[in-house]
Formats: sequence, structure tokens, C-alpha cells
Amino acid sequence: MAPDPRGSPAGMIFRRLDADGDRRRAARLLPGCALDDHDGTCAWYGLCDLTAAEATGLAAVARVRCAEPGTARLCGLAVSTAYDGPRVGRRLVREVADRMRASGIEELSAPPALDHGVVTVLAQVGFTVSEQPQERGRGWLRLPL
Repeated sequence: MAPDPRGSPAGMIFRRLDADGDRRRAARLLPGCALDDHDGTCAWYGLCDLTAAEATGLAAVARVRCAEPGTARLCGLAVSTAYDGPRVGRRLVREVADRMRASGIEELSAPPALDHGVVTVLAQVGFTVSEQPQERGRGWLRLPL
């Protein structure tokens, strides 16, 4: 049976991308962080397709920064065009949220400048627009964990 290139979760694993090679491949999917306060301390996570014919099998990438005690920021999210379906993006965001929750993070936020496709995926996972005036401003998306 051939793998489903449209984002089947079968055969995909979630993992942190710590190796230089992994991060270089991930950076091809996800451009640099555009946030003003980005300091390069982000953790990179990915969904890797073990059934992929190509060596990397990197289906989706997320970059997360622990901003302050109890909160983390989703700095970026990208899904490979080979997996151009919302299922892969949702799976990655859920895995990241689970990892953050397990490490004691109480809220995951995302900036308002993300593209429409990413915002749609985040809304499907449960992110809502922050209506409270906060130092990061209105329009930020947030997910209580």
C-alpha cells in the first residue's frame, strides 16, 4: 500500500529537531522568525514521515519559544507541499501543545501575522483570538493548556 501524500498520520512520528541537519532541512520549510523579540532560543519540532521515499521525510515543522514562565509562543508553523492538507498541521500543533503542557506551560500563543492557512489550522485545534488588552496586544491567538 502506497503512503497517502495528502497527510495521513500513519507512519509519522513527532520529534524535537536538535541536529544541525534536521534544522537546516526544517529551515527550508519555515523561514526566519519575524517577531521583534525573537532571540534565537526557539525549539524546533517536526513530524517526520517514516514511509517517505526521500531521506528527510519532514512533513511539517513548528518553532516554539518559551517566552515567560508558564507561557510559550508558536513562532512559526509550516507544512511541506507534499502534505498539503490540514490534518498534518493539526497533528503537529496538537503534539506541540501536548509537549508544552507536559513541561508545565499553561498557555501557547501565536502572533496575529501568521498566514490565513496557519490561522485556520490553529482555530481548528482550539486557538482563539485574545480580546484582552495585553502587552503583546490584541489579535494574538491563544490556547490555554
